[in-house]
Amino acid sequence: MGDEKMSNKKYYWLKLKENFFEEDTIAWIEEQPNGKEYSLFYLKLCLKSLKTNGLLIRNVGQMIVPYDAKTLSKITNTDVDTVMVALELFKQIGLIQMLENGEIYLTQLENMVGSETSKAQLMRNKRAKDKQKTIEGNIVTKELPNCYTEIEIEKDIEKDIEIEKELEKKKREKKKTTDSSESSSSSSSSSSKKTKKVVKHKYGEYDNVLLSDEELDKLKKDFPTDYQERIDRLSEYVASTGKTYKNYLATIRAWARKEKQVQTYNQPQQQEKEPKNWWEETI
Repeated sequence: MGDEKMSNKKYYWLKLKENFFEEDTIAWIEEQPNGKEYSLFYLKLCLKSLKTNGLLIRNVGQMIVPYDAKTLSKITNTDVDTVMVALELFKQIGLIQMLENGEIYLTQLENMVGSETSKAQLMRNKRAKDKQKTIEGNIVTKELPNCYTEIEIEKDIEKDIEIEKELEKKKREKKKTTDSSESSSSSSSSSSKKTKKVVKHKYGEYDNVLLSDEELDKLKKDFPTDYQERIDRLSEYVASTGKTYKNYLATIRAWARKEKQVQTYNQPQQQEKEPKNWWEETI
């Protein structure tokens, strides 16, 4: 049991765009006196709140104890005066919010977090190694990294979507073979239906998940209790990353298959959103 828990340890990382320090908010912070100290302090706060999806709070027994400037100074190794000034600046420009119970909420962190379980990492390691063995003439191979990047995770997702598409294609071919044995009138009617353009509708919180009526019915059949939640989760991810997919039904199914593989440790930690993002929460 202990070994299984170790193999399902969850890792988090902070994702920064290459122009992070050029964005207006961070650039303005660094323009202030002592600004570089403020931006460094902000990054430290981001790292401290990775596992809680942007919330900074202490649970002491049954009590919720807010972080004060002195404690934040200690845990981030930052001068206490710098902490106090930085917090005020962050509040003014909306980087943080002070919630009712005293929690500090980092508003931008949701789009800056990546995570995966170590079990998912090992599975991807094995897949990559098996793939390398099939390459002819490959004498020297580089050691695989300990932690996969978002790009590699997305490649795995795309691979699963392609598998899903292939399965759908085989189903269509099988149906076509069955239809060919029917009467010519039935075949003609079926053919006209097949050539009819499929209309897709927009679903999800941000109206960016495209599904036909048939695909929505399949989704309801596959996930009768939480299909809407899965649509909304994909909608939020597409909205936050700008990504698009050729087949949104296949994407949702691929994510569900990944979740099932790490079912023993894929419940969200302290939050109802986000990694449940196994991509993000993947494999």
